[in-house]
Amino acid sequence: MSSITVRFGAVLALLLSSSAAIAAPDAETAKRCLRAAYMVYPYKRPGAAPMNGDRLHFFQQCVAQEGSKSAEAPKRD
Repeated sequence: MSSITVRFGAVLALLLSSSAAIAAPDAETAKRCLRAAYMVYPYKRPGAAPMNGDRLHFFQQCVAQEGSKSAEAPKRD
């Protein structure tokens, strides 16, 4: 039983020390970034076009910059 307690304590310590749990964005920033991400990368029906992680990457960068990222589409070659 003591090994279970030690494992639980280790997992709890890792969760509390992670920066993602501490630095969660506020609701307004997340809404603003999600709206901008869907404007730059509109929804496509699954299977109609190849999927990529551009929308998610845009959203993550926007949240990391506290919503100051502009909603402009990145330049493509």
